[in-house]
Amino acid sequence: MVDTDRTLSATDLSRLTRERDAADRQYNEALTALDRAIQALPEVPHSPGSLDTTQLDAARRVLAEPTRPPVAGGGIRGWIRRISWSAVAPSLTRHDDILRIFADHVAGAAEAHHQVAQSLDTTLTLLRDELEALRTFQSALVVWAQQVTPYVDTKDRETTGLIRRVNENPVRVLERTIGLIQQRQVAMKRELERLGGGTSADSASPSPAAAATSPNGTPTGLTADTPRGLQPQPASGAGSLDAYKYVGFEQAFRGSEADIATRLEGYCSRFVGATDVLDIGCGRGEFLRMLRDRGVTGRGLDANREMVAVCRDRGLDVAEGDAVGYLHSLPDASLGGIIATQVVEHFTSDYLLRFLEAAYHTLRPGSTIILETLNVDSWSAFFGPYLRDITHERPIPPDTLRFLLEASGFQRLELQFSSPADEDAKLEPVELPAVSSDDLGTLVHAFNQNVDKINTLLFTFLDYAVIGQKL
Repeated sequence: MVDTDRTLSATDLSRLTRERDAADRQYNEALTALDRAIQALPEVPHSPGSLDTTQLDAARRVLAEPTRPPVAGGGIRGWIRRISWSAVAPSLTRHDDILRIFADHVAGAAEAHHQVAQSLDTTLTLLRDELEALRTFQSALVVWAQQVTPYVDTKDRETTGLIRRVNENPVRVLERTIGLIQQRQVAMKRELERLGGGTSADSASPSPAAAATSPNGTPTGLTADTPRGLQPQPASGAGSLDAYKYVGFEQAFRGSEADIATRLEGYCSRFVGATDVLDIGCGRGEFLRMLRDRGVTGRGLDANREMVAVCRDRGLDVAEGDAVGYLHSLPDASLGGIIATQVVEHFTSDYLLRFLEAAYHTLRPGSTIILETLNVDSWSAFFGPYLRDITHERPIPPDTLRFLLEASGFQRLELQFSSPADEDAKLEPVELPAVSSDDLGTLVHAFNQNVDKINTLLFTFLDYAVIGQKL
């Protein structure tokens, strides 16, 4: 059992992955052995044929005829024939009796052989039926065994959502406390600047309306919550791609609405009983509709006017604007939750810090914030989805984003990893031959350890989310 009192490190996750892969290999090997054991039925011999009694029947018919004396005729020759017949007749009669007894015995043996053949044929037929029934049972057993792993995986997805949770370490309570004190200092600074008539850097942020479009009329700032999509760069001063171009790019790389809804399903439970949840970068509004179906009031924010139009056509409450500007337009403690999926990687460093500060002040005590982004600790995520999107501003490792939320005052932080890498893309370990030397075994063991390390670097989870609360 994993110790829940400490934080799971990358080494822990790698070890658990190796243990799971080893168990999967053992299960598949056992399943293969079971399947091979029932590939063919043993050859059942055929029953011997019935004994051919054709000649025996002919002999019995001959023996059934009585022995008649020959026609003697007259004269000396007739007399000699009669004398000869009288001499040999007793012997011939005895010989016929012996042949009849022998024929009756052979006929009885033939009948017994026929009955044995019939019994053997019946027995072999029953044996074939039983072997076929056994094969059918074994085949059903293999099918059942093949369903064990998907069944367990389904239960695992039900309870964990295929997400690896990294638990908080109680030792970090002091760090969170320091982060909360820092946040309080920032809040006091804002209040002093307001009372002194000064203008903080935050107050210089554009309003939602001003930040919504660039001088040439195209949207700027925060965009849709796409895991792989092209999004304009917020608050960077550079013009964004045209909104309709982004929509086309999103359709090509983001995935279907059903796929996105499935991926976001696990976050819904975090907002049970909440009100006024803000979905920043709401895109086509998949998460807003899931919240609405669960009776949770929510609103969306997106800088892409095409996405905003799509959401409004669906009856969703969505505003057009950038994140920081919109949050500054809201009263403090006016939101019951914030979610931004695949958004913060589009922020510059200073914009991200201002966003976290504004989010903290806008949330009510006890509210939840969820920030999901690409897991750049995974090379397959960094060199694939991250670099594919030319609007990504900077990669944010999991530990970095978690620390920034702590420094902004959020507590009860946890990391959730999702979107496992493709198992087929992983490097395969080497199987040690049955007969091998100790040197070869050492070499294969070292090679497989390196394979595990490379797989951990290249093919770990593609996405992660930092989840925290304002207490």
